Amino acid sequence: MLKKSILKPANKKIIAVDPYSLTSYEYDKNVITKGNVKSFDQKSFYNSYVQTKDIISNTVDIDNDVSNEDLRDAIEIKAYDELGLESAKEYSIFYFESDKADNEYKVFNVIAIDKMRLDEVFGNLKDIKYIDYITAAPFLMKSLYNRNLLSMENTDCFVFFHKDDAFVTIYQNGEYVFSKSIRYSLKNISDTFSKELGKRVDESEFYSMLIKSGFQNQNSAYQQQLMKLFGEVFVYINDVILYAKRAYGLDKINDIYLGTEIGHIPGIAEFCYNYINIQTQKLEFKISKNANEIDINPLQTLLIINAQDYQHNFDESFNVSIFKRPPPLRQRPSGKLMQTVAAALVISLAYPGYQFVYDNFFLKENLKTLINQDNELSIRVASMKKELTIVNESKKAVEGKLEVKNQDLDFRTKLLKEIYSKKVSYPMKAKVLTELFDKINKHDSKVISVSNDDKEMIVTVRSLHDKSITELMKDISVTRGYDVSTELIKKDDNTTYYQSAIKVGLNGNI
Repeated sequence: MLKKSILKPANKKIIAVDPYSLTSYEYDKNVITKGNVKSFDQKSFYNSYVQTKDIISNTVDIDNDVSNEDLRDAIEIKAYDELGLESAKEYSIFYFESDKADNEYKVFNVIAIDKMRLDEVFGNLKDIKYIDYITAAPFLMKSLYNRNLLSMENTDCFVFFHKDDAFVTIYQNGEYVFSKSIRYSLKNISDTFSKELGKRVDESEFYSMLIKSGFQNQNSAYQQQLMKLFGEVFVYINDVILYAKRAYGLDKINDIYLGTEIGHIPGIAEFCYNYINIQTQKLEFKISKNANEIDINPLQTLLIINAQDYQHNFDESFNVSIFKRPPPLRQRPSGKLMQTVAAALVISLAYPGYQFVYDNFFLKENLKTLINQDNELSIRVASMKKELTIVNESKKAVEGKLEVKNQDLDFRTKLLKEIYSKKVSYPMKAKVLTELFDKINKHDSKVISVSNDDKEMIVTVRSLHDKSITELMKDISVTRGYDVSTELIKKDDNTTYYQSAIKVGLNGNI
């Protein structure tokens, strides 16, 4: 059964961001308030999600004899092969082990998200500098069990309708089992309703009608069409549930939790129960003192619960964010260098005193010990040379077998290099462009063109004032990682703009 609970205060203020509707809600001291996606609070914890349609998921089998050190590489290679991933694209890939396994294989749930798609989804949130946690919508339900809001003993199904997506996901004993994006988004349902009715009904009007009266519409033609359309929806969802039960060996589904982006639709839970014959209730959680006074998307409530769970457990298993904050200074290379210099300084000051004590009290005794160890090592060396001869003979036999595997190894090496290249090259160039564009906008300038190679970028900019371009170059030059120069800042004779081709060198410290 669904539990109602007020969560304990989080370590930081939580800001739950929906990148599709461009809305956010703040959770602080057990109170939820409407947020602003055009402002950023450095001290708050930001989290968000991607819709199910934007992820690629499947299960892969991995040999039991694959070591933990090689596991991630083996899973990524399998993911590219079996999930149909394109080698030219860069993906954020995460995985976790499934309960389905045998003596020969381990089974892993693997989820891949195109990083270019992540940039597109979150591209309109430029004012938010960092997003600490991003996961796929079906994995938000995991926190319900971790926070004891749902019973670990049940097998539950969750159905959620976005405006431009919809999904079904199943959990058993508090663990993710299955999810699927389905075609019946709210927009799809609205368009189909108008098409079947033979009359165009505005999308927002359709949503308002659903929220107000559900399936009990005063217009008999509307009501008949709604009943028919949602009947098809739940017949399809029932087919998905039956498939999942067969594929994953599920005996029964205890409960269905149903929610929509636009709010609760009266009668939809009863309608679902009539078609699927599984106890159904709305996906709703009262987690704040003002829960009855705030209108919030159920998924954004789940984001808040998920952030609570993360701040207690710091589990990165389902985190696909590529917009994380930089680590603390002590964990950065520059911080480690400072710690090393400080340690060296302390050692250099202590060395003279140490040397006197060491020479007079320990060195002579250590010399005797080392002589004895040298004699023992000489005996061991003679023995090891003999063993080495035997090992070399075995080596020749192994090399003969190794030749058979060379062709497969070459293929996997090439694929790993391609994956590594995408991981290193693309994020760096994306980071450079993002930082340069932010500085250009800051100094009231506009980008005319961009060209680049492995070592430098040439960004042609224009501005109403040559001083703005000069200040832009100064700003870039003091940024760690860039060398900047230009040959000329000239005024366009046909306009009032100044223009310059700025060379930005990448010195390798980015």
